[in-house]
Amino acid sequence: MQKKSALFSLLLVLSFGLSHLASATPSYRLGVVLVVDQFRADNLMRFQDQFKAPRGEVGGYRLLMEKGAYFPLADHGLLQNMTGPGHAAILSGSYPYRNHISTNIWFDPEKGKVQYCVQDDNSKLIGSKGVIESRSGVSPKNFNADTLGDELKNVDRASRVVSVSLKDRAAVLMGGKRTDYTIWLDDKNCEWVTSQYFGKSLPKFAQTQNEKLSSEKTGKYSWGPFQNIQYCSKESLQTPWAMEKTFDLALSAVNEMKLGQGKDTDLLLVSLSSHDYFGHHHGPNDAHMKTLVTAEDALIENFLSELAKKVPGGLKDVFIVLTGDHGIPPSNLPQERIRSENIPEDVLPKIAEETMTREFGRPKAGKWVDAMVEFQLYLNHESLKEAGITVSQALKPLRERLLKERFLDQVWSRDEILYDRKVPAGEYGLVADRTLSVNSGDIIAVLKPFYYSDSYEITHMTQYSYDRYVPLVFYGKTFKPGTYRQIVHVVDIAPTLSSVLQVLPPAQSEGRVLTEILR
Repeated sequence: MQKKSALFSLLLVLSFGLSHLASATPSYRLGVVLVVDQFRADNLMRFQDQFKAPRGEVGGYRLLMEKGAYFPLADHGLLQNMTGPGHAAILSGSYPYRNHISTNIWFDPEKGKVQYCVQDDNSKLIGSKGVIESRSGVSPKNFNADTLGDELKNVDRASRVVSVSLKDRAAVLMGGKRTDYTIWLDDKNCEWVTSQYFGKSLPKFAQTQNEKLSSEKTGKYSWGPFQNIQYCSKESLQTPWAMEKTFDLALSAVNEMKLGQGKDTDLLLVSLSSHDYFGHHHGPNDAHMKTLVTAEDALIENFLSELAKKVPGGLKDVFIVLTGDHGIPPSNLPQERIRSENIPEDVLPKIAEETMTREFGRPKAGKWVDAMVEFQLYLNHESLKEAGITVSQALKPLRERLLKERFLDQVWSRDEILYDRKVPAGEYGLVADRTLSVNSGDIIAVLKPFYYSDSYEITHMTQYSYDRYVPLVFYGKTFKPGTYRQIVHVVDIAPTLSSVLQVLPPAQSEGRVLTEILR
């Protein structure tokens, strides 16, 4: 009888323990992923002495660096590093050869036109006044992956997921397929919008922020190199004002949705685009870049301070991940020592047409090259077929001719890497193998270091260290504070957070769990 009583008592204790675990508060009430667009790895190192010291558990960049697990070098590891592929990697843990977001735009041979990475004509934009018929639609339709937020919902967690940014591609590709709200700025109309893919109407908190934006439209202000500029102008998007409005939107979502107060971990995903807008026009070495980064620091401190007030348990119940989507080349280089040059994007198609016409004659379909996007050539396959030429046969004369140009380092065909598996040796092979996808061009031209497109004063689009390395910080009670000098990969973020939140990594994920930082 005593044995039965003891066994019953043991089962009762186990039953209580299991039910307690099942109903326990999750390890985190809220997770924040903060992405600074064009945040090159050395930004935190260069400007560290400009950042405010933490005040207890509240602070900006220095709080995260000093009390988080800080990796100075996290590698996106792509052939062409830019906003779309960068944001697609962060919470999917996948590379473009799997998720199909290899560049921001590509050429669609079937449609005969350029395709934007989040373009979806069947998902019209929705603003405060309803559907915006005049604008192109947006969705994650082209994104062949899911994200951490999707995985939380795939196992029927009650987690809420909100993704916000000035840029549609940043918000959409970071958030994934099943966000509660994905919101970005329609800068032409100066209002926050979503699309029909994500819901039937704009949420109330975004409408409230639109009313505030509307009241500011006629005002003017000055900052840095900009004098007497209007709010919502292209210049204003390069200033801290636009970042402040992004944080205002994010905090408004926290207030209305009571993020961080549910039974499962909520996710708030925020991408700051102003850094990128400014860097493209002025470069990372501009004197005002330090002013912009210190302004970011103050805005992040205020944002985290507000979160600490709104989430039960304060920041102890919040994890924060800070990273960037890509870097940027240095500007103002001494030309006599390091050659740097903007290359016109129409140069390669002209050379390719001349070369193929000389080699194979005039194309019957009118042209040999349909388009060039991001230094990738899309050949006219009707012309190739009529001439009885394969892409492989076209590659030899094109490669010989193109490599005579001072600005090119390598020339490959997509098929020899993606399908024939003739992967270049060394690091080139690694980045090409990860990056090229079904959406890539037929011929891939690889620029030499410090050469870039003339689409901006200075731009990122290469596999060199200045474009591919970003900082990475994990802050929260499950992460061991410290500076970790080893190079890690951006695709490691999703599986690491999946491990902490006890869900499967996203389906296409191939990063590793950063066990060295876990308690």
